[in-house]
Amino acid sequence: MFERSPLILLIEDDPVFRRLMAAYLELWGARVMEAEEGDEGVGLAMKQAPDLVLINLLLVAPSGLEVIACLKQRHPTIPVIAVSARLKMADVARALRAGAEDYLIKPIRNWRQVFDVMAACLGSNPRRILDELDEHLTFFRRDDVAASRLSRDLCQLTVRNLGSWQLSWRQSSPWLLAEYIRLDQDLLLLLAEFDPLSRDTPVVMALMSFLLHEPLRQYQNQPGSLLNNPGRTLEYINRLILDTGLDCRVNLALFRLQANSNQVMMANGGMTGNDWLARCNVGPLGAGTFSASQLSYSCSFPFDMTLHGGFGGEIQLTARHGAL
Repeated sequence: MFERSPLILLIEDDPVFRRLMAAYLELWGARVMEAEEGDEGVGLAMKQAPDLVLINLLLVAPSGLEVIACLKQRHPTIPVIAVSARLKMADVARALRAGAEDYLIKPIRNWRQVFDVMAACLGSNPRRILDELDEHLTFFRRDDVAASRLSRDLCQLTVRNLGSWQLSWRQSSPWLLAEYIRLDQDLLLLLAEFDPLSRDTPVVMALMSFLLHEPLRQYQNQPGSLLNNPGRTLEYINRLILDTGLDCRVNLALFRLQANSNQVMMANGGMTGNDWLARCNVGPLGAGTFSASQLSYSCSFPFDMTLHGGFGGEIQLTARHGAL
């Protein structure tokens, strides 16, 4: 349940999905306004000032992107979440650039995730954070590349428990990201470093949380799929980044930690730190297409890694498995 009763504007031309979404919103304690067309939704937003807007990206005349841009121009503080059946990262990027705070993909199977996304948007203003980051990037670009090194003062220690796994990591700058996915008993780690001087970095960092949604769905339905192969997964992520049309380089390494065999499968796109990383390094993502190689080697737990990116960042990570 939402902490209060937010007023949510739902702009959706599919009546079946609109009623289903409205039913969930009301179940969670929200007050719901419904609009079938973009112009109607903009009018309701002007009159009622909702706390949040959910909008179908595939609206016609005006399109969902046009409505998002209009809403953010007139009501910049109202969070907007785009909803669409399109899975291409270029569509996600366009929605984020138009002003959307987040993006949900149809068909929706995990309604708890929908609630969490909405609760996060209602509790903060991610667009304001991205705008502030963009101001900092502009300053770094205008004055001195070395200014970005000041971000090293923001080092944080993070710990996360994932079933029988525990992860802890320390990063030297806010331009480093760790994502993780449980694959049965195994754990897939995505460790990435972003260019602090690229204007598109905040958008690409926001996109990164979407990149593995579809492969994970495929894995859940067919375990012998893409995520079993870090090399193919790295190629897939690179294609999606290129598909966005954003000009940003990403250093990224993937590790699949295998609990039962004490093996690590890995693929690397730009990270350094040991001989294994160097042997399968295909260079940063976003620079062009490549064929990724994959390596596998024995390990023991706890598993310790120290990785360096090409933009001066460092991430130290420890993965433990077993009774915690």
